[in-house]
Amino acid sequence: MRSESRRKTESRGTILLDEALFNRPERRPLSVEERSLLDWLIVNGNPGAEQFASQIAQLHVVGSCSCGCPSIDLAVGDREERTVGPSHVLADFDGISPEGIKAGVILHAREGQISELEVYAIEDVETPFSLPILSSLKKC
Repeated sequence: MRSESRRKTESRGTILLDEALFNRPERRPLSVEERSLLDWLIVNGNPGAEQFASQIAQLHVVGSCSCGCPSIDLAVGDREERTVGPSHVLADFDGISPEGIKAGVILHAREGQISELEVYAIEDVETPFSLPILSSLKKC
C-alpha cells in the first residue's frame, strides 16, 4: 500500500502520484463515520471552513482510493463527479486510526464545493486502515 498522499501537498513534502492509478469510481451516500468526520473538520478546520457546512447534507461519495486508505472523492447535489482544479484546504489534521495507524486528514474544496476527503498513512503500512478517531485529531 502507498503511504504517500494521492496529491502533491507542498507542506507535507509528499510525492505527486498519478491519481488515475488509485481512483475507483463509487456511487453511494456518506457513511455515518464519514459524515461525523466531515462535520468535525468543518467546525474545527481552517478559518472560513464553516461556510461549507451547508454542503455536507448534500454530499455523496463518487470515488474512493484503491490503495487501502479511506480517501474519498465527493460531489455535491446531483453532480456525478467531484470538482477539479486548484484545491482550497478547509482542514488539515493528523490522527490515529482504530488500527493504530498514524494518518493525515485533509479536506479539500475546489470550485467552491467540497470535493475530497484525503486520508493517508504518515508512515508506510501494508494493510488497509480506517478513518482516524475524532478524539485523536490534532491540527497540523
